[in-house]
Amino acid sequence: MALIEQRLEIAAERARVYEVSQDYAVRYQWDPFPERIAFVGALQTVQRGARVEVVARSGLRMEVEFVQVDAPQRAAIRMLKGPLLLKQFAGSWVFSELGPQRTQAVFRYNLKVQPWALPWLLEPLAVWYFRRAVVARMRGLKNYCEQLVN
Repeated sequence: MALIEQRLEIAAERARVYEVSQDYAVRYQWDPFPERIAFVGALQTVQRGARVEVVARSGLRMEVEFVQVDAPQRAAIRMLKGPLLLKQFAGSWVFSELGPQRTQAVFRYNLKVQPWALPWLLEPLAVWYFRRAVVARMRGLKNYCEQLVN
């Protein structure tokens, strides 16, 4: 299983950063990854057990379930349905208060490629793809939150 982890300091209050990160009404303003995000099923807010379908701009489609929600500190998901290439996928976004108007965001993703998909070849490519997406998402979140403060 491959691990992707990125950290970034954001000059904004932790509660605000968390709120922006989980508010799908503003998500498209800062997050370059999704083409569409939509709740699936009865639960229509970010909470444990809620399901969300994410369609990336690249065409990648995944249905995930929130397995942990602890506002304003953490949200974690696991893949229920996704690209055939992926056997497992899970992620967490963790926000730590560093001081007034200072938050550290840590995005972690774990993924595992199907055994039939030449993992030695394709897992590094999947890591490269998701790492690029994580870096872009974090920069977008940072820029958006810091503009709200200023």
